[in-house]
Amino acid sequence: MQATVAPSPLRWLEDYCLSMDGQFVFLDPVSWQTHLLTEGAALVLREAALAIEEARFDAFRDEVVEAGGWPPALEQLANTLNSLHHHPGGRAHG
Repeated sequence: MQATVAPSPLRWLEDYCLSMDGQFVFLDPVSWQTHLLTEGAALVLREAALAIEEARFDAFRDEVVEAGGWPPALEQLANTLNSLHHHPGGRAHG
């Protein structure tokens, strides 16, 4: 029997952050709730997902704080994307 592997954060965004009339509907991989995002918020999540996959999420969070902070509710959504990413030992980053 083959183990199921969670999708990468970028893959999750490709599959579960769909564009609808200029906004994006994002499915939270932890709570399974949907969130309506602006294009800018979706871009921030994409940048967060890339940072997660490049193992620089902590540095990305610092950059966001230095740039003025997270847009409302986006930090929690970025953290849920981070929960999808596992290092070779099998634990989530962060």
